[in-house]
Amino acid sequence: MSIPIELADKESLLQAAITSLASKVVSQHSDILAPIAVDAVLKIHKEGDMNVDLRNIHVCKVQQGTIDDTELIDGLVFTDKKVSHSAGSPTKIEKAKIGLIQFCLSAPKTDMENKIVVREYSQMDRILNEERKYIIEMIKKICKTSCNVLLIQKSIMRDSVNDLALHFLAKKKILVIKDVERDMVDFISKTTGCTPIASIDQFVENKLGSADLVYEDKDSNSVRVVGCPKPKEGVSTVSILIRGSSQMILDEAERSLHDALCVVRCLVKKRAIVPGGAAVEMEIAQKLIHYSKSVFGTDQYCMRAYAEALEIVPYTLAENAGLDPIHFVT
Repeated sequence: MSIPIELADKESLLQAAITSLASKVVSQHSDILAPIAVDAVLKIHKEGDMNVDLRNIHVCKVQQGTIDDTELIDGLVFTDKKVSHSAGSPTKIEKAKIGLIQFCLSAPKTDMENKIVVREYSQMDRILNEERKYIIEMIKKICKTSCNVLLIQKSIMRDSVNDLALHFLAKKKILVIKDVERDMVDFISKTTGCTPIASIDQFVENKLGSADLVYEDKDSNSVRVVGCPKPKEGVSTVSILIRGSSQMILDEAERSLHDALCVVRCLVKKRAIVPGGAAVEMEIAQKLIHYSKSVFGTDQYCMRAYAEALEIVPYTLAENAGLDPIHFVT
C-alpha cells in the first residue's frame, strides 16, 4: 500500500511535515514551520545517505516577534545577549577568523579559598598591575594569530572573561561572544571549522575557524555567523531561530518543529508514505477476512479476531470525530 517518493519531490515532504503539525497548538503556522523543517533536513542530508543526524540542526529561541518571524539560517546563531558591548567593541566583522577558547580571560584564582588582606595602597596597586600584565600577555598571543572573533566557553569556576579583558579586546577590534554553552562546542566546531582551545599556549592560527560575516542582528537580539566554509567531512549544519511572544509558545513551537524534523528524517530513511486516517488498518482487516475464508479450524478464528482488532482503530477515529462509527467502518 505504500507509495514510493523521492527526496526531490519536495511537495510530498511538505505534505508529510504539515500533517505532523496539524494536531499541534501552532498548527495555524504550519505553512511557515513545515518548509523550514524540510529545508533544514535536506540541507544537512549527504547525497547517498539513508539517514540524517538531527544534531546538525541547532534550534534556538528568542522571546520577541511572532512564529511567522521564525527563520532558517545557514550558519550559527547566538542569543541571550552574549555579545560584548564594551566601549568601542565591533558589532560586525567581515572575513572573520574565529577562535573558540575553553579557558578564562581573567585573573587566576587559588585552588582553595583564601583571604588576602591588603593594608597599603601600594600593595593593591601591585595586585592590579600584575592582573593587568597577565591579561595583556594573553591578549597579545590572541592578536598574533589574526583572530578577530572570539568565542568564550562558559565557566562554572570563575568569570570566563572580566571587564578589563573585554576593554583590551575592544581596543584591538575583536568581537567577543561570551558564555558559550558547553553543549554547543561540537556544533560550532563543525560549522566554522575551528578547534576548541584549552590553553593560551595552544592558541595558534591553524586552530581558527572562518566565516564570511559575523554581525549582531538587533531586530532579534542575536549574533549571526554566516558564510561558513563547507566542512571537509561533507556534513553540513544549519540553525533555526524560533521567535514568539511568550515562553510557552516558544516551547510548543520547538516541540512541534522537532516532530516535523523527525517525520522528514523518517522519509529519508524509508522513502515511502502510506494513506492516513486508518486506511492501512482497514485494508489489512479486509484482506485478512477475505483470506480467512480459505483456511479452516482455529486459524480462521485467529485471523478474524485479528481483523476485528484492527477495525477498532478506524472505529475510534470516527467516534472521536463525532461521526457514526458503525456507518463509516462497516
